[in-house]
Amino acid sequence: MEKEIRTITVKELNDYVKSILENDQIIKNIWIRGEISNLKHAMSGHYYFTLKDDEGSISVALFKTYANSLNIKLKEGQEVLIKGKVSIYQKTGSYQLYAQVIEEMGMGNIYLQIEQLKQKLQKEGIFNNEFKKPLPKKIDRIGVVTSSKGAVIHDIQKVVNKRNPFVELVIYPVTVQGDTAPEEIIRGIEVLNRYGEIDVIIVGRGGGSLEDLMAFNNENVLRTIFASKIPVISAVGHETDTTLSDYVADIRGATPSHAAEIATISINDNFIWLRNRLSNDYKRILRMLNEYYLNLDLKMEKFKSFSEKKDLLKDKLITNIKMVEKNFFRLIDLNKRMLMHRAEKLNLLSPLAILTKGYSIVYDKNKNIIKKASDINIGDEIDIRMINSEIKCQVKGKGNFDGK
Repeated sequence: MEKEIRTITVKELNDYVKSILENDQIIKNIWIRGEISNLKHAMSGHYYFTLKDDEGSISVALFKTYANSLNIKLKEGQEVLIKGKVSIYQKTGSYQLYAQVIEEMGMGNIYLQIEQLKQKLQKEGIFNNEFKKPLPKKIDRIGVVTSSKGAVIHDIQKVVNKRNPFVELVIYPVTVQGDTAPEEIIRGIEVLNRYGEIDVIIVGRGGGSLEDLMAFNNENVLRTIFASKIPVISAVGHETDTTLSDYVADIRGATPSHAAEIATISINDNFIWLRNRLSNDYKRILRMLNEYYLNLDLKMEKFKSFSEKKDLLKDKLITNIKMVEKNFFRLIDLNKRMLMHRAEKLNLLSPLAILTKGYSIVYDKNKNIIKKASDINIGDEIDIRMINSEIKCQVKGKGNFDGK
């Protein structure tokens, strides 16, 4: 009796080999060093090349998604450090490296240091969610550790003032890059913790290169953030910039503006909170009064002979209830008028309120406000914003206003 031979297809074999490669714990996330050769940039935006050294070579594919985030320009003969995974290209049955991060060797060493520190702190559990401190329900004072120059502090102030102008900012200015930056950032976090009246701390800066952001990958800075008794929001760079401070902080803001938004409860939310609080207090008072009535009735049933006293006590109680209700609604009305008054003041400060008086706002094509004629040139396209509409125009001429 002949033994049946089991056969498989080429695709099945390649699928099997692919699953082995992609599940291997070493080569599914690996760093490889070598020299670029046979570099090709496809019309699709993908890169294909060979990574070689003195004793071997491997084919590399860098897809457009990862290529768009490169900080370097790839070229022949360039010595690089590549992070990626090894898998199989099923059509040819050849294995290759699928690159995710590519750095020049000088930068690659920095990248490796960051990765090693990340793994070290990860093993200690510093990034674990169990250590993340929640934000307080009511935030009145925000500490900010960042540079006093540039757009970051302006963006934070703008968002906070817009959402709730009654929140106070306590700014500790620091250098955010360079040799002294880590020590200054550490001191800022520690001082705000000792200050004792801060509800949340925002630590951050604008975007930048890997070297620019190194202060926020400093081990001592990370441990200071972790040790903070006050919740810390990391706000480093733009959405594509990630530092180790994002992992150790209690919350990560994609941008400084986003961090300010996270830390600030809007004035409308405050009004809703106050209304709910008053409503809950009112319900609690009514519940207490109902319980009092019930207990009073039960006692009065036992002492019918005291009916006259009962009526007297009940009348007195009703009078007190009416007084409580009157004072309660008076408190609600007072708070409502106070909030409406503040809302009116905020509305008067709004640029949109000015538009209702016939004024308009002029923007350039980048949505920057044009304040004077020298900010634009003949032929520039501008947008004119009015109360309920917008006009797109082109500058035909300009001059100084002389009042005639």
